Amino acid sequence: MYKKCLLFLITVFMSAAIVSCGSGGKKGNSGSPVPVNANQDHFTSSPTAGAATPTPVPVNSYSSGFVLPIEGIRPYAAMVDNEGTRPLPQGGLNKAQVVYEIIVEGGESRIMPVFWGTDPEMIGPVRSSRHYYLDYVLEHDAIYIHYGWSPRAMADIKKLGINNLNGVANGGEVFWDITKDRGNWQDSYTSMAKVKEYVNKVKYRTESKKKHVFTYNVSDSDLTNGKKAISIEMIYSSAYKCGYTYNPETKMYKRTRKGSPHMERMTGSQIEAKNIIIQNVKNSRIKGDTYDRQDLYNIGSGTGWLITNGNAVKIKWTKDARSEATRYVDENGSEIKLNPGQTWIQIVPASGIVKIQ
Repeated sequence: MYKKCLLFLITVFMSAAIVSCGSGGKKGNSGSPVPVNANQDHFTSSPTAGAATPTPVPVNSYSSGFVLPIEGIRPYAAMVDNEGTRPLPQGGLNKAQVVYEIIVEGGESRIMPVFWGTDPEMIGPVRSSRHYYLDYVLEHDAIYIHYGWSPRAMADIKKLGINNLNGVANGGEVFWDITKDRGNWQDSYTSMAKVKEYVNKVKYRTESKKKHVFTYNVSDSDLTNGKKAISIEMIYSSAYKCGYTYNPETKMYKRTRKGSPHMERMTGSQIEAKNIIIQNVKNSRIKGDTYDRQDLYNIGSGTGWLITNGNAVKIKWTKDARSEATRYVDENGSEIKLNPGQTWIQIVPASGIVKIQ
C-alpha cells in the first residue's frame, strides 16, 4: 500500500511542480518520530541508514571544531526552508562551512548550506529548488539536495546535468517528516548518512577537481583599514530581515532572524558565523510568474562587504558565467581570504538595506 501511495504521490507532485510555487509537496512519515518539544508539533526521527559512500576523510580541522573544506572532496548543498515560523528550528546549518541566503518569492529567503566532509544527523526542512541557487551549486561542484522545484529550476537541473536528490522522486528513500501533519510541507528532513547511501546507490561522483571558491587564512586574522562591525542588519524586504551581533570574547557573530535569535535544531544553540560576506545583487520578479518567483542578476559585477572579527571592509565581486566561481576582491583588487570558521554569504537585493554599526 505504501509503495502504491508513494507512486501516486510522485505522479501528482511531478505534475504539480510545474504549476505550483514549488513547495515540494507532502509525503508520509517514516521511522518512529520522538517528540522534541511537548508544546510544539515537531518530532525528530533519524532513521538508520545503510553503508555511506566512501569519500576522502577531512584531516585538516581547527581547534574551534571547524573542518576546512578539503580539496578533492565533492560537497553537498541543500535547499533549506526559511519561510515563516513553522520550519524552525532548522537542522544541520551549524555543520556547513558555507551558507548562502538569497531572496525568493514573497520577499522571504531560502538558505543553502554547503557541506564538505561533515555528517549532520538532520538537514532541513528541505524545500524546492530555485534556478539561481544552481549557479552556486555549480561553483562548488556540489551534489544538490532539494524537495521539488520551480519550472525553471526543473529545466535547468536537467540541462546543466546537476547531480541531485529530489524528494519528489526519492521521498520515501532519503527523506522523512518530523511532524504528523500531512498538510505541513515545511517538515521534510534528511541526514547526510541517508544522502550518502543514495549517492552510493546511484553512483554519483564523490570526488572533485574543481578549485575551491574561497581560501582561508592559516590562523585567525583581523581586517585592516576597515570600519567597526559590531551590529549588522540586512533588510531583504518588508517581509524579511536578518542580522548579526558580534561577541568580542569569542570573536564570533550570533545570528538573528526576523528580530529573534536564529537557533539550530540539534544543538539548541544560536547559530554563529565567523565570516559574513554581503553581496549586493539586483533581483526582479519573473515576467508572467503568478507566484512572484524571482530572477537574480548575479552574472556580472557588483559591490559588498567582508565582515569578520568585529570589522568590515568593502569588497567587489564578479561572476562571468553560471558555472564560474564568484570572485571576491578587496578595494585593491586582492582576493579576500576567510578566517577559519563558518561563512554566511548574504546575497542582499540591490533594493535592500544594509546597516553596519
